[in-house]
Amino acid sequence: MPHGPGTRRRAERTALERAVDEGLLIVRSALVVAVTNQIIRRALQERLPFDEAVATRVTRDEIDRLTTEQAAAAVRVRRLRRMTGRSYGQSRHQFDYRPEDVDALKLREAASKGVARALASRRDDDDFVAEVVAAARSRAWDDVGQTVVDRLGWAARPDDDYDDGRHERLRDLVEGDLARLRAARSAGSPGPVSPS
Repeated sequence: MPHGPGTRRRAERTALERAVDEGLLIVRSALVVAVTNQIIRRALQERLPFDEAVATRVTRDEIDRLTTEQAAAAVRVRRLRRMTGRSYGQSRHQFDYRPEDVDALKLREAASKGVARALASRRDDDDFVAEVVAAARSRAWDDVGQTVVDRLGWAARPDDDYDDGRHERLRDLVEGDLARLRAARSAGSPGPVSPS
C-alpha cells in the first residue's frame, strides 16, 4: 500500500479491532469501579439504600464522561501525531515521538475513536447498563463485606484449631453452665451464675 506525504494509511484492521476491544474492556472496568464507588458512598455517607434507578443514571453519566474522555484522547494523539511528522533526531524519552512512531500513533488515535464510538453505542443499551450496575453492586458488596470481615478478625473466620475440643466445650456448656443456670432459675435466683 503506498504511503508518504499527502496519503493516509489506515491502521491494520485486526490490530485496530484488538486495540478497540482491549480499550473497551479497560473502560468498562473503570466504569464498574466508578459506579461501585457511587454505590458505596451513597450507602455509607448518605445512608441511603441501593437504588437501581440511581445506579443506572450514574452509569449512563459515567459512559458520557468516558466517551468524551476517549474522544479527547483521540484529538490529543492526532495533534501529537501531526507534530511528530515534523520532528527530527533521536527520542530523548518515551513520550518524545519521531516520524517512525507515526503508525503507532495512528493506531492509538483510531483506537480511541473506536472506543468512544463503541462506548457511546452502549449508553442506551439497557442490557449493557444493567450488567455494569449488577457488577458494580456485587463489587460494592464484596468491598464492604471484606472491610467488615477485616475489622471483625476472628469473628469472621474462627481459628484453624477451632474444631479441636469442640465436643468437650459443648458438653461443658450443656452439663455445666446451662445446668447451673437452670438450677439457679429454679431456685428463684435472678442473678448471674458464676462459673465453677
